[in-house]
Order: sequence, then C-alpha cells, then structure tokens
Amino acid sequence: MRGRLRSRRHAPARGRNPARHRHRSGLLGSGTGQPTMTTTVAFWVAALGMVLSAVLSVLHHALRTLSRSRLEHLAEASSPKAQARANQILDNRSGHAASIALPRVALNIIIAIAVLSWVKEIRNQPDSVGFTMGDALIAALIATPMLWLFGIVLPMSVAAHAGERMVLVFSSIIRLAYLATSPLRRVMEILDEAVRRLAGAEDQNGTEAIGAELLSVVEASEAEGQLDETERDMIEGVVGFRTTTVERIMTPRTEIEAIELTDDLDAVLSFVQEIGHSRIPVYRENLDDIVGVLYAKDLLAWFGSSKPGEPFVLADVVREAMFVPEQKTVRELLTELVAKKVHLAMVADEYGGTSGLVTIEDIIEEVFGEIKDEYDNEEDDEPSADVNIPEHSAMADAALRVDDLNDELEPIGICIPESDEYDTLGGFVVTRLGHIPEPGETISLESALLTVVESSPTRVLRVRLEAVNEAPEAEPAAKRAADSA
Repeated sequence: MRGRLRSRRHAPARGRNPARHRHRSGLLGSGTGQPTMTTTVAFWVAALGMVLSAVLSVLHHALRTLSRSRLEHLAEASSPKAQARANQILDNRSGHAASIALPRVALNIIIAIAVLSWVKEIRNQPDSVGFTMGDALIAALIATPMLWLFGIVLPMSVAAHAGERMVLVFSSIIRLAYLATSPLRRVMEILDEAVRRLAGAEDQNGTEAIGAELLSVVEASEAEGQLDETERDMIEGVVGFRTTTVERIMTPRTEIEAIELTDDLDAVLSFVQEIGHSRIPVYRENLDDIVGVLYAKDLLAWFGSSKPGEPFVLADVVREAMFVPEQKTVRELLTELVAKKVHLAMVADEYGGTSGLVTIEDIIEEVFGEIKDEYDNEEDDEPSADVNIPEHSAMADAALRVDDLNDELEPIGICIPESDEYDTLGGFVVTRLGHIPEPGETISLESALLTVVESSPTRVLRVRLEAVNEAPEAEPAAKRAADSA
C-alpha cells in the first residue's frame, strides 16, 4: 500500500518533466533548442565564408580603384616575387578583378545555403520536409544585412584606404585565382566582345579606356562648374599627349620662315631682325633640302670672335638639323628633344621632303594653350571657328583641322567628312573642288552649304558654313501652307 502511494506521488512528477523541456512555438519553431552537429557546422561555415567573402570583396574593389603608382611604390619595397606579381596584376587589372569575382559569388551562395541550413535546424519542425518558405524568409532576413555589411560596406571602405596594400599582401591568391579561372575568363572575353560589337562601341585598350573615362569626367566637371575651359583644355592636352602626333602640332611647310645657304651677312641680319626668331632653318635650293639651323646667338658669337675683314660664311655657323617623321608622337618627340638638348626639329614626310617644323613651344602649347611673346601678333593666332548657334552657321579658318572643326560644329548639326587625303578644312575644299577656289565658290553637303569667303592664289583662307538640315520652323511652315492654299 505504501508502495502504491509512493508511486502515485512520483507519477505526477514524472509527468511534469517533459513540460519543463518542451519548446514554445515561435519564430524559430518548436525544436529542442539543443545545438546539433549540423547547426554547429552550418554556423561556422557561414561565419568563415563571411570572412573570406569580405577579403575577396576588398580585393575586388581594390583592383578596380587602386592607384598604379602607389602599388608600384609599395611593391618596390617588397620582395622581387611580390613586385613581379604586382606588375602582372597591373598589366590586366580588369581580368584579375573578374577572377576574384567568381569565388566571391560562390562564397556568397555557400553562405546563403549555410544560413538556411542553420535556420532549418534551429526551427526543427518535424512535420516539414526540406526547406519551407518560412526558413527561406528568416535566412534572407539574417543573411542580407550580413552580406551587405561584410560584402559591400566594409570592403569598399578598406579598399579606399588600404586597397593597394591588400592587393600586394594577397597578390599570390589573386594570381592563383586568375590562373584557375582562365577558361571562364575566355568565355567572358568572348561575351564582352560580342556585346561590344552589338552596341557598336569602339575597341579600346586599357590606356585608351582610361583616357576616355577621364575625359568624360572632365566634361562632367566642366558642366557642373568645377572646371573652367582653360583647365579642361590642359587636362585634355595631357591625356592626348600619348597619342597626339607631330603632324598635328607642327608649323606647316607653307608657313616656314627660312633663309638660303648662299645669303650674305646683310641679308641674314635683316631676316633675323624682321622675323625675331632665335632659331631659323637654312636650306640649299628649296625647303626640301634643309642643311641646318641658324641660332641667333651663334651669329652674335661670330661677331665677337671674327677678325676685321673676315668674310662671313653662313655654313660655318649653321648647326646640324634634327629630323623627325610626321607620325612620331608628341611624347616621344619631347623625350628626344630633351635628350639631344635641342629646341627645334624639322618634320619630314614619307618621301623625304620637308613637311613642317616643330618646336618645344609647340609641345608646351599643346598642353597649356597658346603662348604669346613680343614677336607674335593677331595674324599669328591659332585657326578657329566662330559658331553662331541661333543662325545655324559658322565662319571658320581654312587651316582648322577637320576633326577639331567637327567638334565646334556639333551644336549646329554640321559634319565635314574626314579622310586621309586631307587634314584641314582648306584641304577638304580643294580636294572636293579639284582646284584652288575663288571667293564665292560653294560646296553642297548633306548637312551644310560651304562658301569660300577668302582665298589666295595658293590656298583657301576662310570658309562660311551654313546648316541645311535644320528642322523647319513654324513661320516657314505656315507660309508654305498659305502658298499651297
């Protein structure tokens, strides 16, 4: 009897034990709450994946925004192997960034799956099979802010302040990812080329792309008032320094002022005083036979060292001339002029004749704009175009290059055809007409009517351009309607 009573007393106690350990139903379900092997593994996979994803995100952002000079400076103070890897990365930054993006995406997928598995185990709903919509919703609410913080916000901040150092430290991993994803990058390059052709975009190398992007930023900055026209021209000049050719900045043959080798002292002195140049080309029979360059200071030195009655021989004071081809870049020319310590070079065409001359001043003006000195006058101004937007017309110097002129005429819808047969507006007019035109002669284009305003027996001087494809205005339309009625 006592045993029965004792057992009855203990029965309710045993009945209450399950209730103490039973989970209440809520957002995370009604599981046991005890961590299992699956939940532990899922948690650490998500945590480790988040750390690795953050590192890869830093590298990805850093590769797209790093400073080349800063990375090279850091690499110089590092090991030779790290320096070699840094140079390889700089040679193809976009390719290495794309290679880092692939494992970064894979890690984000793994993180999402791990968080989803962790949520599924924590909720522990015995009646469900697989993942439920509730599991996915909770996993998204947990993973999204984590990926946003550790995959975007913090990596961008680290990349902005220490991107170059991170790239250098993890350069071996970047190179490994680059080599491992080589087949996939090839597919990416094929797709990129296909999209480029469909979009009709020009094929640009890395340097050209950077230059184009920089120029677009400059234009936007000017439109916002952050840069004035002078600053814009200077930046554009620097950007174009790598590709601008000598032919574009030279003084053309027709404007070269030179003296003949047989000229006597009086003729030379008179010529030097008249033109005011310190360096003057010297030719034998014509400008295609340049024998050297006369320096005005050498002429003064001759007066100081010559004996009374000593005859003047121009050939004795002429220095050797430097010749460069038309297609030489301005950057290469400047390097050569500095190395040879000369200020003037003759420009030779493909047939060996004289095409023009170029000086260091021409190179400086390409960056800083026109530089006036005491010998310049208004007639020596650079060729220009006066565009009248309301009247859809322009008055242009014939010496203006066609590509520069088209930029000026864009607001009024006029475009002059470009060709290898000519460089300037005057060259276009002469090529189209087949002769040196008289004032008043016209050329009809699809977008404009060109009228020769001024010319000489040897060249065209000024041309008027009028747009002919502008939209009809209300008044002419009403007039046509009245006439037809």
